[in-house]
Amino acid sequence: MKCDVLVAGGGPTGCVAAAHMAGELDVKVLEEHSRIGEPVQCAGLVTPRVVEMASANDAVLNTIDGAYIHFPGGRVIELQGNEVKAVVVDRGEFDRRCALLAEKAGAEVLTGRKVDSLERTADGLRVRASEGELDCRAVLAADGYRSSVARSLGLGQARDLVRGLEVDLRSRAEDQRKVRVFLGNDIAPGFFAWAIPCGDLTRVGLCVSRDRGTPQDYLPRLLEAQGWSQAERVRTYSGAIPLGHIPITYADRLLVAGDAAGMAKPISGGGLFTGMTAGKLAAETFLTAFRSGDLSEKKLSFYQEGWKAVYGKELRNSYRVRKVFVRMCDRDLDKVGARLDNAKAKAVLATGDIDFPTAIAPGLLKACPSLLTIAPLLIFRLLWR
Repeated sequence: MKCDVLVAGGGPTGCVAAAHMAGELDVKVLEEHSRIGEPVQCAGLVTPRVVEMASANDAVLNTIDGAYIHFPGGRVIELQGNEVKAVVVDRGEFDRRCALLAEKAGAEVLTGRKVDSLERTADGLRVRASEGELDCRAVLAADGYRSSVARSLGLGQARDLVRGLEVDLRSRAEDQRKVRVFLGNDIAPGFFAWAIPCGDLTRVGLCVSRDRGTPQDYLPRLLEAQGWSQAERVRTYSGAIPLGHIPITYADRLLVAGDAAGMAKPISGGGLFTGMTAGKLAAETFLTAFRSGDLSEKKLSFYQEGWKAVYGKELRNSYRVRKVFVRMCDRDLDKVGARLDNAKAKAVLATGDIDFPTAIAPGLLKACPSLLTIAPLLIFRLLWR
């Protein structure tokens, strides 16, 4: 087979990219699994803007406008927003909506085709996949954190990784409009745990740093502590999230996006907004390059400038926050909770955007100046980014 652009990975990142360039270029999407959207490896909590990017309103299960944050010592801070802050989506259906966008635009989406390796040829690239070889003029690597494409060309891996486990429980949350976030090194060391209301189901999960054991070591404790251990488990999900993007996301005839580039948000672990934005920018970059007949590394470098202009600072500052967070003991976390448990600080927190979480730093420090004593260098960097 031959094509102009091969997209490795049929998730939202790859399919959104394909949808934006298939009208002008011959685009093929290779997805390793037999069905788009399976297996699910995501909590499915996203902002409304992400749903709009995929035209996937029919995949929405619930809307969220607040949160309960549980600190290790027992303190619970309730946050109430004045608008919808996030939505819960059926992640499998969401992915299929993205694939449908790509197909409607003219891309060919092929399932059960895993990309094994990639090599350069005299006039393009040759991809070796599970079903044979494919020659193309350019490749978008959107094949997840274990990207065989990025690895084939030596582009490196993300700086950090957390592993997660999640279950859908047959248990209806009392408050359907708020998620619960659980902090603590005995609960989810190096990250956090969550409970997301989904009507008659509650989605409960956690992630842990890769050097702190496995999520299977911690999830049963959380379920027991919250009285969920006897609830029916409808589905179980597992996966890993790369944090800290790779330094270079482009090369001759190649762009890297989404988890393959380590673009997940270091504070929340969410990767749909960053990945899908990168997918759209990758498509625009490829279209410009093909029109000029120049697929060189220099020409494609504008892609990295583009995504960094949108959320590069956010990823950098969020990673700084994470580096401080993973060093905190439970006593430190409880000190943070005590400082935030006031009306002014909670009002600022309630305005936060989960796609740009560090944007509230100046307002939060103004409302709660005592935070400066916890991590002064970090706060200085956030204020002067």
